[in-house]
Amino acid sequence: MAKFWTKPRIVFCTWGIVELIGWVWTHFWQAPGINWVWLVLTVIGLIPMFMYMSFKVPKLRKILLLWIIVVGFGMIASFGSFGWPGFGWLSPIRLGAFWLVIMGIGFLLNALWWTPTTFVAGGILQLIAGVATWTVPTLVTYQFLVAAVVGSGAMFLLMVKKGPK
Repeated sequence: MAKFWTKPRIVFCTWGIVELIGWVWTHFWQAPGINWVWLVLTVIGLIPMFMYMSFKVPKLRKILLLWIIVVGFGMIASFGSFGWPGFGWLSPIRLGAFWLVIMGIGFLLNALWWTPTTFVAGGILQLIAGVATWTVPTLVTYQFLVAAVVGSGAMFLLMVKKGPK
């Protein structure tokens, strides 16, 4: 029996835990300072990615660059939502929904190179949850908890499949 804790599973599990902690924390502390917490959590999540995903391997380089772009754009937008000029389109009240949508898009793009079935499923789940929390007034109140469950759940779902050999 192959060992369970492969490098991809370590990456997925780390991000699942990072998201769970971050979104629950954000639910209870919705202030500009939460972005600094997320910045630290993001660095924690990126460490195993940089350790595992060699820039020398074209497929891994594409995946790593995709996530650097997605997470970088999201972090800039998150900081900007608290009053930076040009970010009036994104309210801090909608950040959980926004992140679910961009993570869903990231998952769908990632499916081009890695375990398509699980990334597509996770991407669709996040997109549906993001649109629902953006448009259903009752869900806006709980969007960060929805993001905790769906975002972390999508990461943990990736641990089910081993990925390409």
